[in-house]
Amino acid sequence: MNKALVIFNPHAGRGRGAKRAESVVAALNAVDFEFDSVVSESRGHAVELAQRAVEAGRELIVAAGGDGTLNEVVNGILQADEHGKAARLGVMPIGSGNDFSGALGITTDLQQAAEVLKRGHIRRIDVGTVNGRYFANNVGIGFEAQVNIEAHKMTWLKGQMMYLAAILRATVSFPHPVVQIDRDSQRIENKSILMVTAGNNRRIGGGFLVFPEAVPDDGLLDLCVVDAIPRREILRLLPKLPKGHHVGEPVVEMTRFTHLVVESENPLPVHADGEILWNDVHRVEIEVLPDRLDVVA
Repeated sequence: MNKALVIFNPHAGRGRGAKRAESVVAALNAVDFEFDSVVSESRGHAVELAQRAVEAGRELIVAAGGDGTLNEVVNGILQADEHGKAARLGVMPIGSGNDFSGALGITTDLQQAAEVLKRGHIRRIDVGTVNGRYFANNVGIGFEAQVNIEAHKMTWLKGQMMYLAAILRATVSFPHPVVQIDRDSQRIENKSILMVTAGNNRRIGGGFLVFPEAVPDDGLLDLCVVDAIPRREILRLLPKLPKGHHVGEPVVEMTRFTHLVVESENPLPVHADGEILWNDVHRVEIEVLPDRLDVVA
């Protein structure tokens, strides 16, 4: 196999990615991992870098960043795959959330993450698409996306503390949209919701156990729909999320699907893997693509 390409995001981890780049390089060198590296200079650049690298013959692309960086690299790899070029995904987690890598057993200990890359064990997993764009970990519609909007404003916090603070802000600013949900041809009409979120892994939002039974290679996406509830109920539900204790609450529906459409006359914010994609769409289509991505894990 030829040298891997490591794509660094200096903005990952609230701007800490640049400071951690030297640690990433040192960890990879310590295990004699052969690689070249490039830096993602702006939003969307990692998609282009990954796609070009795969089309040029690279067989392993390593995302050195958080879930947002990983999302872009996944999109680059799979867009190249559409043109007959294949590559594996590797991860050096230096972001704020690192939910995807954590779910696959890749810790934020960079030395351990480097050893995972050196061993080269491959796990083939599902991915999803949202309105045609690939995602690896989860998509959030409504309140959860609003939380991500608020979180991106909080440059002084990281991890669960950042997301908890963002949730508190979002409880004030987010209206409850009325939606229609089509799940594998089963339709729910005129439902007022707090959020609809789809996941490929157990944890989202910096460690919240929203999908306790999610498996990334079962050919399904997990779904969590939370009914519209008063602010005090949001605050009551919030402490249950980190350990998955929201499951079984009357206002929470948990299920699985292969194809989902959410429509609303209200504008809907949408994020994928922690990155805001749209603030005001009216139709969101999510689909699982089974066994689509090879990950070094």
